[in-house]
Formats: sequence, structure tokens, C-alpha cells
Amino acid sequence: ADQLGRVHKTRIKWVERGEHERDISLRCRDICREIVAGKSMFIPHLRFNYEAFLKDLPTDTEVLVIRTKNLWQDWINVNKILGARRDVDVPGEGSEGERVNAGSRLPVQNTLNARGRRILCQFLTNEIRIYIDLLNRAVNLSDDDVRAALEGTQANCPSVVKYLGGEAGSGPHVM
Repeated sequence: ADQLGRVHKTRIKWVERGEHERDISLRCRDICREIVAGKSMFIPHLRFNYEAFLKDLPTDTEVLVIRTKNLWQDWINVNKILGARRDVDVPGEGSEGERVNAGSRLPVQNTLNARGRRILCQFLTNEIRIYIDLLNRAVNLSDDDVRAALEGTQANCPSVVKYLGGEAGSGPHVM
């Protein structure tokens, strides 16, 4: 929707037991709010935010984290921690499995202006807080891994990181 809240037709395409595609006409801001709240009915894989997954987990429980950006290396490390007797087969370049981690080859690139980024970061404050907590609890990530992830968060949402308690450069455990 535009700034006046007008509705625009949107095409959403996702894969869930086969390929699905649907045209929807809804208020974009409402969809975004639902996604942030973990209540989206239109994008199935976004129904659950970090908070939904962690709600029954004690706050002092260590976790294993697999980051999309480092999918295969994290997957290998987690399997080693869990006692795997052989390495995970990593999909070859250009394969279906390799596309999970498309990086900068995604069809939609960053087009948010500074104001839009601040608004998005504000909506995601609680998710970012939980993300930072997950990073700090992850037994499979080194301090350098955590520091690098926090630096990325700091670069994208500096006001949120500052609000949550520190600068990413002050150490791996910003909170």
C-alpha cells in the first residue's frame, strides 16, 4: 500500500509441497505487521518468529544455531557437535540445495531508504533482541562468528543495537 494506505495487488510465490502462486490484494502494512508478529497467514514459512520457537525454552539453555548465510558450514559443525561419524554432503554449486543460500543473487535487492530502514528496524526490535540472545547462547558459534553477525546487525539497525545495550564492536555479547 502507498502512504495513504491504498491497497495494491501483489503476487506471492512460495514452495510448500509443490509450487504455489497466488494473487492477493491486501494492505501491505498490515501484512508486514502480521509477519513481524509471527501471525502471517499468507506467507506460511513466516508464521513463526524467533519468540514463538523459544517461548518454552528456559533462557539459560544453550542452543545450536544454523545461519542461512553460513548454512552448510554451520550444518557441518552442528553435526560434528552432535557426534556425526561422517561429514555432511554439501550440495554442488547451482544445485537446488545451494539455492537455499542465494546471498546477493536474490531477485529483490535492498531498496529501503533510511527512513524505511529505521521503521523496519523499530518493528523488528524484539526479533533482533531474541536473535542476539540466540547468537550468544549458540554453542556452535565462535566469538568471531557472533561478533561478525552483530556487526551485520549493527550496520543494518544501529539504533536498535544501541537501544539494546551496546555497540557491536564492544565485544561479542551485546545486550
